[in-house]
Amino acid sequence: MSKFAFKTYPQPGTRPDFKADAARVCDCLLSGGIAIVPTEQGYGLLASDPAAIERSFAAKQRKHGHPLGIIGNYGLSRQIHILPAERHEMVRVWNQEFDMSIGVVGPYRHDHPLLTSSLDEETLLKHTKSGTLGMFVGGSPILKEVVNLVLSKGRLVLGSSANLTGTGQKFRVEDVEDAVKDAVDIIIDYGLQRAHVYGVGSMNIDFENLKVLRFGSCYEMFRDYMSRFWDVELPEGPPVPCVPTQ
Repeated sequence: MSKFAFKTYPQPGTRPDFKADAARVCDCLLSGGIAIVPTEQGYGLLASDPAAIERSFAAKQRKHGHPLGIIGNYGLSRQIHILPAERHEMVRVWNQEFDMSIGVVGPYRHDHPLLTSSLDEETLLKHTKSGTLGMFVGGSPILKEVVNLVLSKGRLVLGSSANLTGTGQKFRVEDVEDAVKDAVDIIIDYGLQRAHVYGVGSMNIDFENLKVLRFGSCYEMFRDYMSRFWDVELPEGPPVPCVPTQ
């Protein structure tokens, strides 16, 4: 049995219950803890309390200047990001009509109550860059539920991939380094994640300038979507891995 079994859910003999597991994660985050959670894009490292965020940086051996992102939803992005209505609509359709995930980057409302009440100035600086803020919009059912629960308490979820910096996205809990798992308070293990066929995490798009900041999973679909529905031509991304059919 894994040495992390005592803090891993589902417990042996039980099956995933994303609402119950999300409630456990929410309680953990609101009490200052750190969680590993399946995001569909791989496993994520989540925190909410400023001190826990610092522990997340330490666990990942992450250098300052590489900001973590807010984990949110379309509604929160609409409130916080300062973008033209059409750009917000691009995010909405991709996320809500197609049920797809994306990293949204853009200028933001510095005085938004959730930012000013949840994060001190020093912490906020670590999550912004050049006047922009990144927010992951979408994800797995459990991640969406965690976000909704934490937001209902007037707090934010912040996070990054659950791995040592520079080692790549992890799509199974067993592949997450022990140093990271040692640092967290709860682990939700739902097995292999959907985006494993890409071998990378989510894409990040600058929606102010319609610029690709990071190619990621499903980028070829997003590129087609932007061309088809918005007449926006984006650069071709890296080759998509080919998974042979049986």
